[in-house]
Amino acid sequence: MYQELILNNNPPRVFISYSWDSETHKDWVRTFSERLRLNGVDIRLDQWHVMPGQSLTQFMESEIVACDHVITICTRNYFLKSLGRQGGVGYEQQIISGHLAAGVHRGKFIPVVREGEFEVGEKCAIPPHFLGIYAIDVRNDLDLERSQETLLRTVFKQPLLSAPEIGNMPTWVTDDRNEIEPEEVRLATLDLDGWQLNSGLAQHHRTPDTFYMPSAKERRSIVEGDVVKLIFEISIPYDPEDPEAEQTFGERMWVLVTNNTGPYYLGTLNNFPCTSDEQTNLSYGDKVVFLPEHVIDIQ
Repeated sequence: MYQELILNNNPPRVFISYSWDSETHKDWVRTFSERLRLNGVDIRLDQWHVMPGQSLTQFMESEIVACDHVITICTRNYFLKSLGRQGGVGYEQQIISGHLAAGVHRGKFIPVVREGEFEVGEKCAIPPHFLGIYAIDVRNDLDLERSQETLLRTVFKQPLLSAPEIGNMPTWVTDDRNEIEPEEVRLATLDLDGWQLNSGLAQHHRTPDTFYMPSAKERRSIVEGDVVKLIFEISIPYDPEDPEAEQTFGERMWVLVTNNTGPYYLGTLNNFPCTSDEQTNLSYGDKVVFLPEHVIDIQ
């Protein structure tokens, strides 16, 4: 059951336009109107508001003008009477067509299909001047709750879904970064740079049950702004008095992705290495070149 809408001091006024197809149909229209009225809508219905001896046409004219919305209960018979300008439906449609021609907002008129088809053809239930307007389907009583909620939300201007806030304009990658030639990009090596990356994929193959690894698709879908974790091996300078003391230190650190070229990703180190006091080979903010096989985690 949809949440009952709260009445306010000025409930929306809505006129129900329909054809007297049968007593069963008139009963359905009245029940339908009762449910809308119980949910805060001031429904204007001839069965309630026109007494014997009063003018139906005057009621139609005044309500179509005064109401905030006009709900048209569309059936095949309603379509035929509208098209042939027959009876009360035909008279109402003349008034409605005149309003539309005069520039009244189409949103005032809400077609509701009770019986027949939406498409143009022998079974069409929607009058021509309502074609192309979003119509609500109430042909299946099992879906009536959902259809009436849609109608109530329309009348009270409370849509089920709202557009998200407009974000900031993207930061475009500048041309000079895209012009980096593939041969100018290489992976770091211990002998030249004092550090290198270890293959996360190889480590995963060594210990598949204990080592997490994103999927190949995820590692190949990295974009600018992502933060990835890589395995670094950093050279620690040896003591000149003890040449045998040279060693490397392994550390997993995060890298902010800034660009890509060819198979390579480019980024900047987003951590302060634990060995910052012992070496100057790698520091926070340094440029890092890596491949998908090096990535062991993605934020």
